[in-house]
Amino acid sequence: MRSRQNILKQQIVLWICCFSFFVVKAQPQYLSEEAEISILTCGTGEEMYSFFGHSALRVKDDGHQMDVVYNWGMFDFNTEGFYSKFVKGDLLYYLDVDRFSDFIYHYTLDNREVVEQQLDLTYEQKMKIWEEINQQLRTERRFYTYEFIRNNCTTKIVDVLNDVLDEPLSVDFPSNQHSYRYILNEGLEKHYFEKLGINLLFGPSTNKDSELIFLPVKLKDALEYNQTKYLVSQKTLNKVENLPSQWWNTIYFLWGLVLVFVVGSFFKKGLWIYFTLTTLLGLFLLTISLYTHHVELHYNVLVLFFNPFFLLSLLLKSKKIFFIAVLLTVISLILMGYELMFVLSPLIFLHICYVMAFFLMRLKKN
Repeated sequence: MRSRQNILKQQIVLWICCFSFFVVKAQPQYLSEEAEISILTCGTGEEMYSFFGHSALRVKDDGHQMDVVYNWGMFDFNTEGFYSKFVKGDLLYYLDVDRFSDFIYHYTLDNREVVEQQLDLTYEQKMKIWEEINQQLRTERRFYTYEFIRNNCTTKIVDVLNDVLDEPLSVDFPSNQHSYRYILNEGLEKHYFEKLGINLLFGPSTNKDSELIFLPVKLKDALEYNQTKYLVSQKTLNKVENLPSQWWNTIYFLWGLVLVFVVGSFFKKGLWIYFTLTTLLGLFLLTISLYTHHVELHYNVLVLFFNPFFLLSLLLKSKKIFFIAVLLTVISLILMGYELMFVLSPLIFLHICYVMAFFLMRLKKN
């Protein structure tokens, strides 16, 4: 495992060195007294990886005519087996540095808002941050294994700040007093089907109350909530156009589809098709849960909800297997939690309709 990571690191270094070498080489050893350090919170984008926004750290030092951004959210799409590594939890992200002008141009071009929060730090604290981020940039610490919640572009910045602040950033502020699942779903209000997919994959560990600042907007909220302690100023750096949500990407559209698909439950062939599909879905979720290193995807209760025993009961015409399937479904509903049940409510309704139709079909035969 370690050797594979080292090979990947070497490949990534070769790919990025031409972009960051001159910027890194030009960094001064010490900051001037005029130096400012800010947190940049970037809005959401149209690509799935950008749905939750982005965090970066800006260092501006007019004394050294320097204005750069440190960014822990870099990854290489050309990595061999990119998607399998991402799902498994082996994908390496890395820290890079860029000129602020290039950074803001990129986000403005992508129609993504950037909010800057200048931190209220002593010169000694600024120097500790400066030394730490550059030490990371020049060593293997530049690379890290990405995790959805516990190791990402935001948590990396939180770690850097907590090492220099007199008191660590508190996780106890109003918008963070929810479960991990609730907080993740907040960022997907305009992307229901992506929200549905993520909730299908995430296990019960995301139902726990948040103990981390792990999303860009939550880091922004944390600093705002204690602005007299942490902030000098806050401002939006660019103007963006608010894009309308897609009419079909809503829970209401799925409800409409579900009401159409319910018709299939009146036919035996429809039952066969439905329970074949749910069996395949359950096996897929089980495979992902066993394959991945991401703890958020482990012990997925939906494996019980979309269990294969309904299909097995159809095949073997067994009442006992049918009631085992129903029992597993009930157990999964108890374990789901409100937030997951709400997101999955159309699919839960559809499933119950097909289970009831299956049950009534058996009654008629008896």
